[in-house]
Amino acid sequence: MTRWEDAEAAAALFAIDPAGLGGVVVRSAAGPVRDRWLTSLKELMPAEAPFQRLPCHVTDDRLLGGLDLAATLQAGRPVMEHGILARSDGGVVVLAMAERFPASMAARLAGVLDRGEVRLERDGFTRVLAARFGLVALDEGGADEGAAVSLTDRLAFPLDLDGVTLAESAETQHAAAELEEARRRIADVTASGEIVEALCSTAAALGISSIRAPLLALRAARAAAALAGRAEVEAADAALA
Repeated sequence: MTRWEDAEAAAALFAIDPAGLGGVVVRSAAGPVRDRWLTSLKELMPAEAPFQRLPCHVTDDRLLGGLDLAATLQAGRPVMEHGILARSDGGVVVLAMAERFPASMAARLAGVLDRGEVRLERDGFTRVLAARFGLVALDEGGADEGAAVSLTDRLAFPLDLDGVTLAESAETQHAAAELEEARRRIADVTASGEIVEALCSTAAALGISSIRAPLLALRAARAAAALAGRAEVEAADAALA
């Protein structure tokens, strides 16, 4: 497979189970190839799914939410304003310039990815909001810089689109209807103990110590099986993951 075909396969699997797979790290300068991949991903997501941009210098209130002062004064009671993460529930968050995202904000974002919810505690007011989404971290950094490990460790797919030309990038390989069927199947897809052991052994052989790696690989293999119409993960699905 070419790097573009790998990127398209990752987009399809991610679009099937965004929150479960955590997300994608895309190392690439801004340009038409990266834009085409993002457009392809958006087209593979359900039409109603949020697709939110997250600037790297976002404020805490804009990220997590806070008290809406104008609405509070008008209503005479505390009114909370949802942040970007809560508004992205069921969809995708695209983090621009992930390599410049502050470590403190990366920790907050990682916590929400783990919990699948935002817990707001502002001015004596507490509220818990659903926030299950997948993250696309756009990394434009050089060889000696990159997105925070606290984020990348939670994202299933690392992609490198640098050097891929617009001519090499092709049409989307999968139709949105295929992925909708796969989303309905994935909850029932099973994997044998041999498959799980193989994924763990592969991670160990590659020197990957994070326990998340084989877990994310298993979720990716289940997504691949669901996309292929299978009820059980096969070796080809594990290899793709």
